[in-house]
Amino acid sequence: MLGKDLVPLLAAKHDVIALSRAECDITDPSVVNALIRKNAPNLIINCAAFTDVDGCEREPEKAFAVNAAGAGHIARAASVAGARLFHISTDYVFDGMKSTPYNENDATNPISVYGQSKLQGEQLVLQQNWTASSPLILRTAWLYGLQGSNFVEKILAAAQSGRDLKVVADQRGCPTWTMHLAGKIVELITTAADGILHVANSGNCSRFEFAQAIVARLPNPVKVTPVDTSHANRPARRPPCSILDCSRLESLGLKKLPDWKSALEDYFRSRKESFAESLVK
Repeated sequence: MLGKDLVPLLAAKHDVIALSRAECDITDPSVVNALIRKNAPNLIINCAAFTDVDGCEREPEKAFAVNAAGAGHIARAASVAGARLFHISTDYVFDGMKSTPYNENDATNPISVYGQSKLQGEQLVLQQNWTASSPLILRTAWLYGLQGSNFVEKILAAAQSGRDLKVVADQRGCPTWTMHLAGKIVELITTAADGILHVANSGNCSRFEFAQAIVARLPNPVKVTPVDTSHANRPARRPPCSILDCSRLESLGLKKLPDWKSALEDYFRSRKESFAESLVK
C-alpha cells in the first residue's frame, strides 16, 4: 500500500527498482543478497511487512520471519553493499500506557506478536556494522491508502450495508495517509537523518472518532456507536494510546505532516478522482 504510492513519487526524481513480493522474498537471504549485489542501489526502502495484526498472532513464525528476520536480511545486505536503508516500522512497538505522545527515545514494550516482531526488526537493522551510512527507521501509525486493505475502506464497506456500526473508542492513535507519508519519505532522502524518526499525520483520535469522520462523508451516514476493546474480541492486543510525537521532523528542517482530518479530506478527494479515472479507462 505504501510502496505503490511511493514508487511514482520517487520515479519523478530517481531511478527506481520496485520489487514485488514474488520478485524479492525478504525471508530468503540468498535472494535479498543477490538482488542487492545485482542492482547496487544507493538507497533501499523496505516497505515489506506482515501487517495483519491478528494474523501475526495466529502465525507468529511468519510474523518474525518477515518483520524481524526479513528486515535483518535486508539490513545485512545493505550494509555490505554500502547502501543507505530506510526501514518502515510502527507505533505498535509501544504498549500504549503512556498518557502523552511517544517520542523516539521512549521505552518500547510491544504487547502483540506484530509489535514484537517489528521491534525485533528495528533492532536487527540498527545492530548491523554500518560503515557507509547509518539506517533510518521510520515509525508510523494507522496507515490507509488507495492501494490496499485498511481501516477507512473497511468502515466504508461496512457502512454500505446500512447497518449501525460499533467501533472501539478506547484506542487512540494517529491516522496516516500513505501518500502524505510517501511524500515525506522522498523529502527525507535529501537529509542526513538516521536513527529512529516518528512520521504520522498530526493530531490524534480514537478509532470511534476516526470512523465517525469517515461515515460523515457518505450520502447516507450510518450511526456509529462507541464500544470498548473487549467488545471487539480480537486475537491480538492493541496499545490503548500510541500517539506519536513527530516533532523531530522539525529539527531536521522539515514540516510535520498535515492534520489527520485534512489528510482524510485529501484521501477522499483522491479516491473520487481515482474512481473517475477508472471509469474513463
